[in-house]
Amino acid sequence: MDPNIKDIYDQIATAVDRIVAAAEGLDAEGLNWKPIPEETSSLCILNVHIVGNIRQGVLSTLCGHPDNRDRDSEFTATCDSFQALQESWDQLKSELHTCMSGLTKEQLEEDYVHPRRGPMNGWAVLLNTATHANEHVGHAELTRQLWDVR
Repeated sequence: MDPNIKDIYDQIATAVDRIVAAAEGLDAEGLNWKPIPEETSSLCILNVHIVGNIRQGVLSTLCGHPDNRDRDSEFTATCDSFQALQESWDQLKSELHTCMSGLTKEQLEEDYVHPRRGPMNGWAVLLNTATHANEHVGHAELTRQLWDVR
């Protein structure tokens, strides 16, 4: 993998590892709890959402995988177990590594049309994905802290 692409992969993977880790050890009640109902997202939602975001942004937009994302349903998701979240991320992480390993600098300089963000080159798609994942790290870690002290 190109070192610049690997740096972005590492940023995305580390962020999602932290989002998933924030849910570790919780039962269904903890996974689905929202600090402020109707205003915030549960750890389940944050995990499901970031997986959907990465699948659409990187795997679909850059690597040509089918785009089956239903973004609205991500925000109503409920989870029964941490294990299911971990397995979903483990599968995506492997797919993401394979996809990004095959990208060239030339491909990343090409223009794409992101379904939600419009026209952008491949570098911008990756940067947007890494930024978005890191934004949700803070949400997930704060939600876990609030759950722990509720």
